[in-house]
Amino acid sequence: MGKIEIAKGKVLHKKGDTIKDVAIILKGSFTIKDGDTVTMKAGNGSLLGAFQSVGEACSYDYVADEDSTLFLYDYTSEDDLVNAIRETASVAPAMASATVNLLNSMLTALTTLYEQSCGLCKSLKHDYSEYRNICAELMVMPNSYDAINVLYPPKKPTALESWEAELWRTYKEKNDTLRKDYYPADINFCIGTIMQASKMARQIQPQIDAIVEFIHKTQVDTDDFVKEHHFQKAKLDNAKRQEAIAAGSGNLPQIKNALRTILAFAGADREISDTFTKDLKNFMACPDKTEKSAEMRQLRQRIAENFYKIYELAFFKSLETEDVPAEIKMFFLFGFVDEKMAGEENTAALYKYALLWEDDPEGTILPAYKWLQKIYIGEVAPSKDEFDNDWSEHLKENVRQGTISQAQANAMQNDPKEKVIYELRNMITSANKMTYGSVFSFIPAFYAQPAAKPLEVCLASVEKVRQSIDRIRSIDFGCFYRQAHTSFPEMKINRYVYNIEVLPYIILMPNFGSRGVMWQEIEGRVRTSPAHLMVSILHSENLDNTMVSICAQFRWEMCKRVQGVHYSDITDPSLTSEYVNYLQFYKKNSDLSDDMKERVKAALKKYGNNYRSVFASEYEVYINNESGGIPRLNKVAREILFKYCTFSKKYRQSLSTNPQYRKLLDAWHISQDDKEHTLELFSRRILSTTKSNELPKEVQLEAEYLKL
Repeated sequence: MGKIEIAKGKVLHKKGDTIKDVAIILKGSFTIKDGDTVTMKAGNGSLLGAFQSVGEACSYDYVADEDSTLFLYDYTSEDDLVNAIRETASVAPAMASATVNLLNSMLTALTTLYEQSCGLCKSLKHDYSEYRNICAELMVMPNSYDAINVLYPPKKPTALESWEAELWRTYKEKNDTLRKDYYPADINFCIGTIMQASKMARQIQPQIDAIVEFIHKTQVDTDDFVKEHHFQKAKLDNAKRQEAIAAGSGNLPQIKNALRTILAFAGADREISDTFTKDLKNFMACPDKTEKSAEMRQLRQRIAENFYKIYELAFFKSLETEDVPAEIKMFFLFGFVDEKMAGEENTAALYKYALLWEDDPEGTILPAYKWLQKIYIGEVAPSKDEFDNDWSEHLKENVRQGTISQAQANAMQNDPKEKVIYELRNMITSANKMTYGSVFSFIPAFYAQPAAKPLEVCLASVEKVRQSIDRIRSIDFGCFYRQAHTSFPEMKINRYVYNIEVLPYIILMPNFGSRGVMWQEIEGRVRTSPAHLMVSILHSENLDNTMVSICAQFRWEMCKRVQGVHYSDITDPSLTSEYVNYLQFYKKNSDLSDDMKERVKAALKKYGNNYRSVFASEYEVYINNESGGIPRLNKVAREILFKYCTFSKKYRQSLSTNPQYRKLLDAWHISQDDKEHTLELFSRRILSTTKSNELPKEVQLEAEYLKL
């Protein structure tokens, strides 16, 4: 049929295809594989397809390991195979040698599979005995598993016991002698060797298939037992760890087979479990885990998809379980899946952090797992989707698009399970990738390579995050204050505006990352509802700077929310409108020197003319430098920031002698005195009208706000 070129990664034959030709490898190499069960290598001189009978369905995938050159021959009978060898007499010895090597690879694969099947049976029997002892120690009744009781290893394949197997092994051992003296002596020696090896391969193949089927059936039949065994074993290990901690012992049981424990706890089906396990293994074997090839992108995508499927299953299982194993806690908190991926030192650290984790008593700083719990019990609403739709709007949109019916939407509206699934597949998956830092190389499973810094330094505990957010609030006191309104009918006041602080939810994403994300500034349309902010629970960058950046994003987006379509209209002054005006027309601003104009130009170029990003960078300078009396901003930016993000009393006092802030402070004090005077008059009016000794809560809140 002629010579053809096959590029690296391309498939010559797929499993199940009908064999219509044989191919001689003139240059290059191929991997011949059947999933993960059999893998063989074929190099120069190998005959691809010769081990299959004419017209038979192919048993393997033939994948090029490198750019290869092949010569194809029609294969409609054994005579075609003989003729192909005769026509290539010059390379026939190499073909015979390669065929012998390939046959021995099949024998090795059969041997390995047989040993694996025997080992599987022995392991299951051992685990069943261990399971019964574990149940006795935990004082629970063990289940009976008939699939284990009647399990026996398969008979040894006849191909491994025959004299022929020893003969072909000897052929391989004596390869150098045969290639020098035997194969070149006569073409018929080459033909005989290749044809006999092909005949032997056809005898071996059904035995390989039988062993593979035995292993698969045994795994399926014992899947329930394996999950139950690992679940009970994890419970016992967890109990022992707790006892060791209580006793102050440092000899804690080590984390072993964490992935199996997680999969067993979640109850993931075998297809998900096997695919996830295989993909993680392939990922860790890859030398460049940040590679942007199509193969690596698909691998990372599959890992992420199955990770969240397992996370979802494990989450709902945990709601029904009193004693959640330590491995599961590590999985929920940090994305930990395997002790080998994480490394021994990191595994020990994550284990300690998981056991000693303390929840936020105020309930506003919490890991993703705890956030999902809050949604499930109805304490909080799910986050908005990427189109800014809340849960109700999301359902309406799905009804409109026809993906669900109105009846289904009505049933899902108050279904806590559906809300959790929506949150996990929407916000958690997106924010987890965004906080990681590099969306192109992201996988949600924790592994050691990106963790360049000690985990102890990176752990974003509740205490650290609280200190970081409180630091910002102590400088920019109005950061999380919103305007709310009430009415006093007895005084014929229909709308009284006051300021109230609404602290955000800070959700800690289960990854080792470097970024923070402001997901949404309010819940639904209620402007006095908490924002949703996200940061990695293992944060590699400076946490204070990250929180400042998130707060800057919140400041900007909250102003846009309040201002609506007028957010950039300078006739309606606001933080965003004045900043947009300043950045749009900086070239004409007489308050900026030529040097400052060049700096503004450089900033706009750096952030791609994204005004929010420029504002965030200058807000960070404002909080970190300007608050300490270190001038870094130009006059215009400083005035806008001070006007809308005024420093708290402590910092205003320290800046009172600073020439850059003197005029700003004087103007602010005049405005503030006017507000305080107005509030005082209003308070007197309320007390005299209501004849009460106590002011309404809203008025008290405003009075406290004006003192900040």
